This record gives sequence, structure tokens and C-alpha cells, in this order.
Amino acid sequence: MPDTRPGLVLHLAGVSQPLHVALDNAEADALRDVLADLMANGQTKALTTADGGSFAVNFAHVATAHIETTRSDANAYGAPARGTGFGRN
Repeated sequence: MPDTRPGLVLHLAGVSQPLHVALDNAEADALRDVLADLMANGQTKALTTADGGSFAVNFAHVATAHIETTRSDANAYGAPARGTGFGRN
């Protein structure tokens, strides 16, 4: 069975494909409690990604958002397996 982690799925206004963000477990738990308020008020929030990075979301530009438990996905922003895309010398 593949490894799973919580992910934030953002449907941005004017963009046809959703954006997937792999979240730190503690960040996902905290976000579940405030996501509706962030959406209602169009606030900006910095989130901790699964790889320990930071990802800022301006919820004023988000049409819908939800948190889901996803399989390990190398295409999700912030997924540890994804890496930065830059090689190390």
C-alpha cells in the first residue's frame, strides 16, 4: 500500500487544473479548523509543506479548497519525493 499524506487541493479562479500541495501532518490538522474562515475572509496564510518548506496561499484567489489524504504524489508541491528540481554539485 502506498504511503499517504495530507494534501491541500486548491482550485484557483480562472485556472482549469487544481493545485496539489503536500502538507506537514500538524499543518493539515491546524488548517482543517480554519480553512472555511480563510476562504470566507480571503486571507493569506503561510503553510508548512511535507518537505519542511513554506507555501503561501492568498485565499482571495481560491475558488474552492479542501484537504484530502492522498497517496504519496511526486507531482504535489512540497512533497519530499519531488525535490526542488535543482541538482546539487
